[in-house]
Amino acid sequence: MHEDIAQILFEKAGHLGASFAEVRFEDTTREFISYVNGRITSLGNQKTKGASIRVIYEGGLGFASTYDLSRDGLLKALEEAVKIARSLSGSGKKLATVEPYKKSFKIENVKNHPSQAELTEKIGLVKRIYSYLSERKVSSSIARYGSYYGVIEVYTSDGLHVSAERLVTGISATAVIRENGKVGDSTETYGASLGLEAFTGENSPENIAEKAYENARLALKASRPPAGLQTVITRPELTGVFAHESFGHLTEGDGIFAGSSPLVGRLGEKLASEQVTIVDSGYDERGGYVFLADDEGVPTRRTVLVEKGILKGYLHSRESAALTGMEPTGNGRAQSFEHDVIVRMRNTFFEAGNWKEEEIIADTKNGLLLDKPAGGQVEEDGTFTFNARIGFIIENGEIKEPVRDVVLAGNILEMLRYIDAVGKNVEISTSPFGGCGKWGQWVHVGDGGPTLRVSRLLVGGEK
Repeated sequence: MHEDIAQILFEKAGHLGASFAEVRFEDTTREFISYVNGRITSLGNQKTKGASIRVIYEGGLGFASTYDLSRDGLLKALEEAVKIARSLSGSGKKLATVEPYKKSFKIENVKNHPSQAELTEKIGLVKRIYSYLSERKVSSSIARYGSYYGVIEVYTSDGLHVSAERLVTGISATAVIRENGKVGDSTETYGASLGLEAFTGENSPENIAEKAYENARLALKASRPPAGLQTVITRPELTGVFAHESFGHLTEGDGIFAGSSPLVGRLGEKLASEQVTIVDSGYDERGGYVFLADDEGVPTRRTVLVEKGILKGYLHSRESAALTGMEPTGNGRAQSFEHDVIVRMRNTFFEAGNWKEEEIIADTKNGLLLDKPAGGQVEEDGTFTFNARIGFIIENGEIKEPVRDVVLAGNILEMLRYIDAVGKNVEISTSPFGGCGKWGQWVHVGDGGPTLRVSRLLVGGEK
């Protein structure tokens, strides 16, 4: 712990005229293994250790970071932060008030932490994926293992003293099948804020590989869907993309303050059907990324964004909360100590409804059942274009032939009004492979939800 040096920095910051100072220490590790067609193509262990200092001087905010954790190194970074803040004085920067407290946030029930597991065990996971796929004579396969773990410490001159553990591990299987001039491919990933014990049972390497293989075989015989306005049912992974990419970004407090979000000034307004509740949370027992305190030391909490169709809240860091006159929600995040905090999501998902998935399908006369997101893009106003990798045509409440490479287009605020059935089956997923990007920073997130039905959505496919 770095409490003693933090107090020295705060005293120095006061002498230099700063009204607020914060120091954030990071000691994290990122591991990755890629196993392509039976060969290790990359294997790494990257450690990140350093500190950042943030100060406010007469309304100017200064930020500096350093790998040098000596007393002199930290004092030099502090002086640099104050110098920057002075040059920006009069900018009106401020942070929302938080109650002083001291706490260490730990992730519970981790039985085989990646920091303790042997490298041979981690390589064994990707070899098991490859073994399963090679036995089925796929044309090509990729197996991956990844983990991110460590500790963030945050100390502030207004009384925060927080240590928060970070952890996410995951495995991924990609299968490619070529037959009769056609290609079918699929990727299946499972991640959790757990140790290597996560990769057993339903989430064993073999089961992950099997799902990738079966979806690749489906893709072989799938065709493009009919185009036009259709009823669309999204399964949990695809539902999560709408929660995070299309809607969640619109609720981030910096966009609210800047006026760039279409949700500005609409708290209390009905935006969606009564079936819709959307939440952003640092923790949920159903899965996702465990994020118990943010990178400002603020404890994360369940934040309801939409409740039964009504816009209820936004996501805030200390800065955006102060600028909008609201409370911080624990959404201040940074990619690493080298980056300043900005407003980011954690786990963003649609909440459960009252339908079983099979009931939604049986109740749908004609439409599409879609799964497996495959990229897309979103504009600041919520206009989106997403791709679903695989799905099925539904006729008279029955699942028929498979479809692939389905394009969905629309605006999330319009789409939310057409959601008329929401399932009970909430799934929230996360992954150490990539994450959410914003302003050049990447952070780990979770997203998900239940199966849900949209009665009217534009589908791109065959005429």
